[in-house]
Amino acid sequence: MGETGGPLTLRVLSYLAPSVPASLFDALAARLATELGDDVDLRFDASRSGPRPGEDEPFTSGRVDLAFLCATSFVWLSSGASPAVDLVGAAWVPADPRSRARPVYFADVVAPVTGAGVLEDLADGRVAYNDEVSLSGYHSLRFSIDAAGMDVDAIELVRSGSHLRSLEMLRAHDVDAAALDSAVWRRCRRHDPALAGELRVISQLGPHPVQPVVARAGLAQPVREAVRRTLIGAHAEPSVAAELEDAELVRFVAVDDDDYAGLRARMADLGWVAPAATRS
Repeated sequence: MGETGGPLTLRVLSYLAPSVPASLFDALAARLATELGDDVDLRFDASRSGPRPGEDEPFTSGRVDLAFLCATSFVWLSSGASPAVDLVGAAWVPADPRSRARPVYFADVVAPVTGAGVLEDLADGRVAYNDEVSLSGYHSLRFSIDAAGMDVDAIELVRSGSHLRSLEMLRAHDVDAAALDSAVWRRCRRHDPALAGELRVISQLGPHPVQPVVARAGLAQPVREAVRRTLIGAHAEPSVAAELEDAELVRFVAVDDDDYAGLRARMADLGWVAPAATRS
């Protein structure tokens, strides 16, 4: 299935673990190896949710073929005259009923049951987020603070490194609230029922387009199509289905640039992406 007709090693990178369990990506990599008949080299980068403009990225140099990353990183990497990545065309659907079987998700701002009751109560407080690329943990929070007419600088945003670490900091009373990917919050509550008595959601942010699967711009189209078909059908494999369920996800569905157009436009409005680089 290689780009020249022979076997290849498909190099896959996830920026989303450990908040999304690494075992899910292991199962998906195994499925890709089986379906494509190629070796799959799966690696993880837990330092960020994806590259930002000006940072090192592994796609242009060909070090990585596929990646799971945050939607904001996809917009940055796919903008400009020479995009580094394109959509594979498949993205997961969260189990969260608010998603309504669509590839969208929410961020939940969580606080102690005896603490803040609404977002505005966090003025002069400390809120944990995972990293500066994250849509759910960082940008959606900033969008919502601005929409509420609050001064963003009135809230101290504390970088934790992962959604799981944000939750740990909240439970240790190191922060007053945490902005969490809703699938992560649902999974943590399922595994630790005591959380329901300790913490509550004080603000629901979204919906936002889910974290996409991207391919480096030079990856051959037949390989992309094979990956897309495999991911969309992956839930039929029991081992993958079990991992999706544990991660509070249902299955992969088809997506295209239109699914990310709203986010791209919002980022252009904020000056994060040049308007000339936006797509119709």
